[in-house]
Amino acid sequence: MARRLALVAAFLLVASAWAQGAEEVAFDGEPTPAHLDSDTAAAALDGGADAEPMPTPPDDDVAAGAFNEASSDEPTPTPADAAASEAEAEQATSAEPSGPPDAAAAPAPRPAVSSELTYGENMICGSVARLAASVVLHPFDTLRTRAQARKRAQPGGARFGAADIFLKGIVPQVALAMPAGALQFATLEAARDGLSSPALASRVALNKPAKDLIASALGALAASLIRVPQEVLKQPVQAGLYANSAAAARAVWRGGPARLYRGFGATVLRDVPWNSLGYTFFRALKLALRAPDDAVWDMALAAAGGGLAAIILTPMDVAKTRLMTQSSADAVQYSGVFNTLGRVLREEGVGALFRGVLPRTIYLAPLAAIVYAVYEEVARLLKKLKHARHAQ
Repeated sequence: MARRLALVAAFLLVASAWAQGAEEVAFDGEPTPAHLDSDTAAAALDGGADAEPMPTPPDDDVAAGAFNEASSDEPTPTPADAAASEAEAEQATSAEPSGPPDAAAAPAPRPAVSSELTYGENMICGSVARLAASVVLHPFDTLRTRAQARKRAQPGGARFGAADIFLKGIVPQVALAMPAGALQFATLEAARDGLSSPALASRVALNKPAKDLIASALGALAASLIRVPQEVLKQPVQAGLYANSAAAARAVWRGGPARLYRGFGATVLRDVPWNSLGYTFFRALKLALRAPDDAVWDMALAAAGGGLAAIILTPMDVAKTRLMTQSSADAVQYSGVFNTLGRVLREEGVGALFRGVLPRTIYLAPLAAIVYAVYEEVARLLKKLKHARHAQ
């Protein structure tokens, strides 16, 4: 486990360094397109083949930076200017009328309601968006799992029908989608706040893309605490090992707590690099194509970046699926990520490491678009309700 976490940490350092360097090159070279909503892109790419990303709202970093630059360009006042300013202030003070305040003055206006979502509202938006994407794309997830799992006869000679594509494993998928999304989003927001703290900023210089990349990767890592049990209960049913989720849950219960986290290392080694690569490809495409700051462009490029990352990391997904869907009746058991990859390569060839790449890519490519659309709609409704309550 320590070696796997070290690999993830090293990958994060390299990816964040790339993001930092790419941003510096973009600003030192020719003009770049309008500001990209990096928070939304980072969260939209967050997760793995079984993780639905959650966009986050844009912040005011760019606007704040512009004001700071404008302020720093103002000339430094001279002592003579300061003295003149003091004299003018004294004259203005002496000219003010004395006496009690006007009792008939109008009351202070009510403060305007903030258009920004609160921390809890952001979690609601992300969780609902993840649930929607999980349900809509579940058939492609089932096809991917069946393509990657070890081939075996169905129990009792049962056949896998068309309806099973939509229903197999849907219970754990729906039941745990929102909790996983909430934990992922909470960690994402907490990490973003921590990386933006003055204490850290005084020690480590990170630009916004690097902060987004690290925060979203940490969100994917935290979500694995719920996502791995979700997969352990879902994938064996999708692969046909059990008739339903209840049977899978009974088998996991007999295996003890460790059985619930089988394939945890493979999931982390798939989800975190997928998030980092997807986000890196997204930003590279955005800069290379000089794409405008447009929602349609962002969704299309996020789909392209996520699809490329999905293809590259398919072997890790195959290893995860083999670990989670192996049965005690199998003659030889897989014993870890790299053991599984080596055995599949030796026994079945390179092609077996990329089984299910098409449904996996089809599953991941539209994730960003679906989550983005659902997130924005839920956010719009929450803001509308907030303004309606404030107007009462």
